[in-house]
Amino acid sequence: MFRMIWIYQTFNFIFLLASVYSECVTQTYENTYFQGGDLTVVFTPSANYCQVVCTYHPTCLLFTYLPATWTKDPAKRFSCYLKDSDTEMLPKVDMEGAISGHSLKQCNIQISACSPDVHIGLDMEGKIYDVTVADSYQQCQKRCTNDNRCHFFTYASETFNNASFRKKCLLKQASVGTPTSIKVLDEVVSGFSLKTCQLSEMDCQMDIFEDQEFSGINITSFFAPDISVCQTICTYFPKCLFFTFFTKEWQIESQRNLCLLKTSTSGIPEALTSRENAVSGFGLLNCRRSLPACNSRTYTHMNFLGDELNVTYTKGHRACQQVCTEVIRCQFFTYFSLQDSCNEEGKCECHLRMSSNGSPVKIVHGPGRISGYSLRLCKKKASTVCMQHSARTIRIVGGTDSAPGEWPWQVSLHVKLSRRRHVCGGSIISNQWILTAAHCVMSLANPNIWHVYAGILKQSEINEDTPFFKVEEIIVHPQYKYARTGYDIALMKLDKPMNFTDLQLPICLPSKEDADILYTDCWVIGWGYRKEKGRVEDILQKATVPLMSREECQARYRKRRIGDKVICAGYDEGGRDACKGAFVSTSTDHSRGENVKVFQLLPPWFALPASMHSTAGILLHLFLWMLQLALGYGKYNHLNATAVVKWVCWQAMLFKGREFSLSKTACMPTEDSQAVC
Repeated sequence: MFRMIWIYQTFNFIFLLASVYSECVTQTYENTYFQGGDLTVVFTPSANYCQVVCTYHPTCLLFTYLPATWTKDPAKRFSCYLKDSDTEMLPKVDMEGAISGHSLKQCNIQISACSPDVHIGLDMEGKIYDVTVADSYQQCQKRCTNDNRCHFFTYASETFNNASFRKKCLLKQASVGTPTSIKVLDEVVSGFSLKTCQLSEMDCQMDIFEDQEFSGINITSFFAPDISVCQTICTYFPKCLFFTFFTKEWQIESQRNLCLLKTSTSGIPEALTSRENAVSGFGLLNCRRSLPACNSRTYTHMNFLGDELNVTYTKGHRACQQVCTEVIRCQFFTYFSLQDSCNEEGKCECHLRMSSNGSPVKIVHGPGRISGYSLRLCKKKASTVCMQHSARTIRIVGGTDSAPGEWPWQVSLHVKLSRRRHVCGGSIISNQWILTAAHCVMSLANPNIWHVYAGILKQSEINEDTPFFKVEEIIVHPQYKYARTGYDIALMKLDKPMNFTDLQLPICLPSKEDADILYTDCWVIGWGYRKEKGRVEDILQKATVPLMSREECQARYRKRRIGDKVICAGYDEGGRDACKGAFVSTSTDHSRGENVKVFQLLPPWFALPASMHSTAGILLHLFLWMLQLALGYGKYNHLNATAVVKWVCWQAMLFKGREFSLSKTACMPTEDSQAVC
């Protein structure tokens, strides 16, 4: 339906609208300019932020960004061109340095408005309304976050060339919430307020004042069906601090359902005036919880007017709402339920509509009309740490082709040496982190040579136009030496967050309840070799191998010590095994045909050829699982508690100060933890 952020206002209001219905496209195009379709231009510190602005703009579908390295016209550096197209695509023109991409409106998850990144060496310009001394940029950002008027800040370091500005914190604002321009400047740091990250320490004013009108500086107005929508509009509008809403009983007909956005120099209403059928309140950006962007309510006896996209026939207003959700550009709808608007099949008129700012241009009251908003934003946000339960029963067949979307966390890791090729598999564990094996990356430690392909089934389908993620950083477990000694784990940080779709989702982090289940099988997944000296498979393969006890595993590997950091899986006589390049997952008992939940184990750190007899592939237990166990879920089977805590401590140390969605990382206050942390 609407909103979520104050990032940008062409029409002075940010509605995150379901204005498109198509595939989620996260690919960006380097050295490419989208020709035509210009809506407006804003300034952003990065291409990723430009994409976020486009996503939250009511009608933006495409964008082109000119980065700091742009040389043709320095004045246009950091320009973010927001674009629209009836066909959802524009002609691509070669342009050195330009970066283009798509809005993420099409994606099935809510895109976060929170932008915690700071930008070193950039001065984000705007109206400076306060200058104070600060010891660090962190202190400056905190002040911005705790100031109602602040949208972004610039901090000058103690080595700044102008001595009068050293260690100064400049709080800034702009009418659209984004900088009016951005310049490269040494010894400064800029960033945004963290109010949208729910980090403000100011009071959260949730009181509603009935039959009262707040006096202040009027910013603009919109039509809204109720006070809840009006309050959300104010919350995410750049300069709105409080509002007054005129109900449907308001004496002036043309002002009914009008939402007046207001501000003041003092930050509070200048006066409170008794006014029947007026309701007032404050924006909720300071509250330490995020407001839902989804509004699934429908409104009887209301007609939402706007640009007519189409008129179709549906059986009921909920069906009409669903059609709006699925139709390109539909933002809101009105269902005509009176008999004279229905056909012989009992289906009635469903009017699909939109506007330039995402809000109805007028709300008319009358019988036989039911209105509402698109449900695009009501789709459940994909978990950053867990794939949802499968909606269907997955039959496990050893050594066979996988189906599209069957393993949505599986990625293919490609390296370009003499040519680009698949090297290893990996698993999505959050929207910016991939889990893989240390032995895959130790000799290929340069992040720039890696491409991460998600949501694919066949290697043969990968070409130069296939979307991929670049790797920003590779982290190998510090105790890894070589595969047989264990700790064969590595993490890849993607250059930008991944948006989850049906074909790319994270693997599950087991819950407390899951830890009590005895697992009997592993699923082996990958494009690895199915036989010794074989070739990489084209289609993603799947197979199952049974788990076995550590004692049984040790008996099969008498010449090697099997430590307490591994579990084993395999067959007595070869059969399916953890083939080279494969990843594995555990499964519950599937014999009863139940839906199956899948968790991640690590890749085989001791891979013997699958064709050899009497081999059990030795598999490391996923560190996330051990993290979960160490955080209060107790010991599980034969896992050693001290080993678990070591993993937890390494993970806590590794990600200290990093942005990582799995934040429960701390040494446990136990005797074991004190011994190893």
